[in-house]
Amino acid sequence: MGMNMLKKKALQLIERQLAKSGTVLEVRSWSPSTFYEVDLHLPGVDMSKWTSVQHMKTKVAEYVYRDYTPASWDEETGTCTLYIDAAHDGEGSRWVSSLRKGDQICYLGIAGTNARPVDGKRIVCLGDSSCVGHFLALEQLAGKGNVSGALVIKEESHRREFASYFDTLLEAIPQQLNSNIDNLHNWLKEQQWGSNAVYIAGNVPMVVELKKIIRNLPDFDGAVKVQGFWW
Repeated sequence: MGMNMLKKKALQLIERQLAKSGTVLEVRSWSPSTFYEVDLHLPGVDMSKWTSVQHMKTKVAEYVYRDYTPASWDEETGTCTLYIDAAHDGEGSRWVSSLRKGDQICYLGIAGTNARPVDGKRIVCLGDSSCVGHFLALEQLAGKGNVSGALVIKEESHRREFASYFDTLLEAIPQQLNSNIDNLHNWLKEQQWGSNAVYIAGNVPMVVELKKIIRNLPDFDGAVKVQGFWW
């Protein structure tokens, strides 16, 4: 119990020193409402310095933080969009479903990840619905046409929204098998490889297993980068 209190006190201290705020400009939920887009204004953030995909440590409840990817950003206006998968019942899902236009959000800072464009290489992305923002941010940095790939998205209506809403080579593919690993592996088998870089993100066990599969492909000699988001 004492340790718990200590942790809370430490978090309060960190919050006092580092907390920044942003304003919710708009919240859109897809149907069914297990996926959200949150438009934010983040005053004082210099987005022109972003050379890799960023993550934002966002307060979703008292003493609880979640990392979200600021995507679809506009340097001039200091705005961006968070794409949040809220299919499981957790603090983050409850937080995003309660957000309204005009709300203030609290975050502890924005930092880079290891996902960045690779000179002269096309990037193939593999992931699930928790990676929408991550991969759209990577595409914004690398330039349209340089990023392709597949995201396993369970809801058919969400796949339709993804395809109609985003001008991208990223594909939303259905969850046809009992494992997203098999879904993505099957999709991979039909692709032309060359020496593309592969970026895998999303569910941690899926990321680990797919990395192994790709490393063992006979005709693959590119780089593999991974980012686990959830268990």
